[in-house]
Amino acid sequence: MASTTYSAFGAKSTATEVARAFGAEIEGKAVLITGVGPKGLGEALALAIAAQKPRLLVLASRTIAKLQLVEDKIRSIAPEAPVQKVQVDLSSQKSVRHAATEIIQILREKDFKLDVLINNAGINISTRQLSPEGIELQFATNHVGPFLLTNLVLPNLSPVGRVVNVSSEGHRVTGVRFSDWNFEPGKTVAEAEKPSERLRELGFLKGGDGYEVWLAYGQSKTANILFALALNERFRKGTEMGRRALACHPGNIWTELVRDMNQEDLKKMETSVTDNWKTADQGAATMLVAAFDPKLQHQNVTYMDDCQPRRPARWAGDAAKAEQLWELSESLVGERFGPGQRQGRL
Repeated sequence: MASTTYSAFGAKSTATEVARAFGAEIEGKAVLITGVGPKGLGEALALAIAAQKPRLLVLASRTIAKLQLVEDKIRSIAPEAPVQKVQVDLSSQKSVRHAATEIIQILREKDFKLDVLINNAGINISTRQLSPEGIELQFATNHVGPFLLTNLVLPNLSPVGRVVNVSSEGHRVTGVRFSDWNFEPGKTVAEAEKPSERLRELGFLKGGDGYEVWLAYGQSKTANILFALALNERFRKGTEMGRRALACHPGNIWTELVRDMNQEDLKKMETSVTDNWKTADQGAATMLVAAFDPKLQHQNVTYMDDCQPRRPARWAGDAAKAEQLWELSESLVGERFGPGQRQGRL
């Protein structure tokens, strides 16, 4: 059975504690974190890593002002931390491509390889909205944008680098709905991809032909795990077999992730979780174990929760579904990606 270096790390562990334990692995590493803003998981990750002498810390967010606030806080604990800020809107493929070019330029100017990429950014919204490319916004922001960014910077990942996707236990709500991934009104959903009646009984489905926020969110979080699964298969077949990809559930945390949800959906989320709420520092702990624990380098681990390996829902551990999602994602970004290198635009 797969295991971590520190079996005592769990639900109450903090990113600060984990980073200190893996200080030797963090020191001298180049790390990229998306979705960085005050009081969120991105800030907690950045602060914990910055205190352990990284070689480079690239922070990415939609808002430069928020990045500056986080950098200011980093300066208060690690004045010499080498921070670079990059603006990116993961819902926009144009923005992702521009940011990837900027990140690659930063790495090349310093002659660095990227050691860790943490795809932390995400949204949860109550109404159906579309990205500039016409993709349902949660799927676009939580999966398609990170898929594109990761693959664009992948040639600059170190031979033993890691990709960490921030997923959620919300992935257990549904798999990827390949018959209606865009939640188009009136579209027929394949029988095997229809939601469980249990969700309806619990009040998580609105019914009718409306937008089902929890299904859309759950789909995007399943996609985070399947993306890690597909990356690992490509790493295994490629020349950089030391690379690893993992997906993590950070726990139940009040962050800006829910800033665009309506009061009805916020209440449903609040009442569905009666205990085990975490701070941002606690929520970021699992991602740091996934990113830096050397014991995970050659273990068959794809999903983690409370700082330990966990088994995801069956649809999130399906290699065939992972490949199907990869092909769908390539079609949505208009580009094919091979094992560690780009193979050209579609």
